[in-house]
Amino acid sequence: MNPSKLSTSLSCAIAILMLSGCAASVKSGGTEALVIHESAKQNLVVNFQGTGKVEQNEDWPRLKQEWNEALRAEATRAGYNLAETGAPGPQGKEGVGIKINVTNFRYLSPGARYGAGVMVGNAWVNSSADYSDLKSGRLIGTRTYDTTSSAWEGVMSAMTQKQVQAISQQIISDIKSAKAE
Repeated sequence: MNPSKLSTSLSCAIAILMLSGCAASVKSGGTEALVIHESAKQNLVVNFQGTGKVEQNEDWPRLKQEWNEALRAEATRAGYNLAETGAPGPQGKEGVGIKINVTNFRYLSPGARYGAGVMVGNAWVNSSADYSDLKSGRLIGTRTYDTTSSAWEGVMSAMTQKQVQAISQQIISDIKSAKAE
């Protein structure tokens, strides 16, 4: 391969890597095993709640929308139905309620990262999910889901959208792997 073709190929490979970004990693915790009937997994209902500080953040509606879309996509891939509700609680039908509690986040869009690089800082989400039985309202279990990016990764770091996608993948994975009663 001549030097100009090698240089062009190398430049293209670097550009693709820079635009693709790194995957977000999720720190998840919870001590109790989730026990969910297989048939209940087919009907998932999600509710997003935040602390007062979180709900006052101008990016809160955007975070909820992106998270809802990511959860819906993951649920669909797993063969589950997912709906969003305004009020969590017993609904008298078989299914799993997922109340996502956001305690802190810093929203960072891809545009901000690509435009300003390390100067925009880090993105993070600190959250937990309470899983409950939709028929009875009984708490099935709670898991924490935290993720962060490092500004020093530059345009390769995971922005908020990728972080909520990663958390959504983990939530659906936790439901899929829950033991049946």
